[in-house]
Amino acid sequence: MKSIAIITLGCKVNQVESEQIAEELEKYGYNVSMGLNTADIFVINTCAVTNEAERKSRNIISKVLKLNPNAKIYICGCSSENNPEKFNKGDFVKKIVGNNDKLQLVSAIIGDDTENICPNFQTKTNSRVSERTRATLLVQTGCNNFCTYCIIPYIRGREKSFPLSEIEKEIKVLEKQANEIVVTGINLSAYGKDIKGSDGLIEIARLFKNSPSRFRFSSLEVNVITEEFLKELSEYNNFCNQFHLSLQSGSNNTLKSMNRHYTKETYLEKVNLIRKYFKDAAITTDLIVGFPTETEEDFNETHEFIKLVNFAEMHIFPYSLRNGTAAVKFKNVAKNVDQRVKTITETARKMKYDFITKNLNKTHEVIIENQKNGYYLAHTKNYILCYIKSNKQLNSNQKVNVVLKEIFEDGAIAEIL
Repeated sequence: MKSIAIITLGCKVNQVESEQIAEELEKYGYNVSMGLNTADIFVINTCAVTNEAERKSRNIISKVLKLNPNAKIYICGCSSENNPEKFNKGDFVKKIVGNNDKLQLVSAIIGDDTENICPNFQTKTNSRVSERTRATLLVQTGCNNFCTYCIIPYIRGREKSFPLSEIEKEIKVLEKQANEIVVTGINLSAYGKDIKGSDGLIEIARLFKNSPSRFRFSSLEVNVITEEFLKELSEYNNFCNQFHLSLQSGSNNTLKSMNRHYTKETYLEKVNLIRKYFKDAAITTDLIVGFPTETEEDFNETHEFIKLVNFAEMHIFPYSLRNGTAAVKFKNVAKNVDQRVKTITETARKMKYDFITKNLNKTHEVIIENQKNGYYLAHTKNYILCYIKSNKQLNSNQKVNVVLKEIFEDGAIAEIL
């Protein structure tokens, strides 16, 4: 049977959907691997969140052909949904689909029509775990926010939540395979809005109450951070106290231009509420630098605000113009964007090391993931990367308690208790 390699770019939702494709292909006896590996057939699951992501998605084709000049290539995902014509580069590309038709690739690959038996991404979560330590649980898809910089709502469609009963069954499967489950969605905070009587993400959290696996939320919006939500989470010993709380800008003027429905004052209020219930919580975020309307004053306001919040980690992106979004029509007044990114990145680095320092000499539960350069790697519940030396063999997915001793590379040296 021919081998198949699935290459995934972009978000955790794409990762889950790639696993679904792999699961279906394995039912037909294919040998499926994840990543840029030597194979007869390649599936490229693309990303379109930025122009750079789209460029990388297209460039994967040439990398595949270097591995196997006779490869058969199948394309799916956000970039092929947005610009399918840019992937039609030769006879080696056998089929190009967007997001909702990803499982049609299974039919194309096996040369049989499985449309009636293949599940639909709008109604199926994920039961195949690519790594033993951490599983991803997809509970929602689509986005109704229409931020002025973002093309994803146009590509992924309207918000849709999966049934709670289906999610509960999925958790039962995943907790037997992985000691950590990451709950994710295209706009995770919208979970339950389309389900009458739903309590939103609180209902998801309650499904983990007696789970042996710990759990974390991949990314949240400020609107879900309430006293009730945090109080509920604080009662669960298996909740991972990392809150990836999307910011994008620390300037109210820029936030308004972005069509983000909160102010920096509201954001800070939610951060303080989190820290009321989770003293050692990691507050992480995304930030767009150089948005078209971002003046020097707006940037300085953002810079001061992130220092006030004191993030544990930041994902920093220079603004990427996306055709089809409202921001394309904005007058661009942003200057010295590269320098702004450099300034924010340096501040983010200092804040990260400050956060790690505050966690030194404290006990943390970690789950062994893999090995690198003689160290076992693992993450704490508040997502500090640990480098662990051990004379004893440690296994992937094994839980151990450690003490963080000193800052090392992008994390900390940890000793097993």
